[in-house]
Amino acid sequence: MLFVDPRLIESSSSVLALKMQKYIEVFWGELIKSVKIKDLNQINNLLFGLSEPNETRLGYAFSKHFGNSVGNKLKPKIIEAIQKNKAVRSGVLSHFADVEFFIEDINSDRISDITTKIVKEVLIEYTQQQCKLHNIPMKIVYQDDIFDYKTLKWIGRKVELPVYGNSPIIFIPKNIVRFGNGANSNVKCFYRYAIRNFIMNDLTMLEDVSPTGKNGEICIRDIKAKHPLNKESLTNWSINYGKLLVDYKTDHLNGRLRVLTDEEISEIVYDKGLLNVG
Repeated sequence: MLFVDPRLIESSSSVLALKMQKYIEVFWGELIKSVKIKDLNQINNLLFGLSEPNETRLGYAFSKHFGNSVGNKLKPKIIEAIQKNKAVRSGVLSHFADVEFFIEDINSDRISDITTKIVKEVLIEYTQQQCKLHNIPMKIVYQDDIFDYKTLKWIGRKVELPVYGNSPIIFIPKNIVRFGNGANSNVKCFYRYAIRNFIMNDLTMLEDVSPTGKNGEICIRDIKAKHPLNKESLTNWSINYGKLLVDYKTDHLNGRLRVLTDEEISEIVYDKGLLNVG
């Protein structure tokens, strides 16, 4: 599976990525502000358009009509989670790309869907440019749930897009996608980094840990047994250790971000049958 990665957008300096980042920053900034002032109407308005973007055929959308996006049943859970989340209220969660570390029910596929919907207008323009460049025919189709970052509203309008099997298609730049397994490993990597670089050096966190190493040494597995992975712990640790999230992204994550090669993408597209989008 391939997913849109907001971290790759955030780390890119291309004109297209910078435009996408503008949409994301405006959306997330307004959502955080609305949560802090408890403006439920605006929160609902912002989350209104976050249905699954089937036009891109990424993630799970190509294999089923309705996926694991922010549907009507999930939206109330997301709203409640964001409202109650200490990482949001404390300011630790200031970047949308970090959502997966702290909020339940939001993982790589949902982050990909949310990102895609927020930047949908930019992707439509990108698709149109590519179609004109490569002489790909387009048809006028109606598209709803387009986020207007100037008015903070979701709008619908007629646009030109390529159509396959009576379904409109929206192209995704290859330099903003990553493998699903790589996306899902982020939370685990952050957890391991926190233990090795912060928990291991905090005697108060080690007080009730039962050592299993030689000569009574505390091992990583001992700390994991006492402090198992969960997003509440990651939230509390990030608040208690002010440098944790910044250090993780600077020292560990950013150096590992990379754009997939054409060969890697081709293996997914051709070998996994993603071309069957009808």
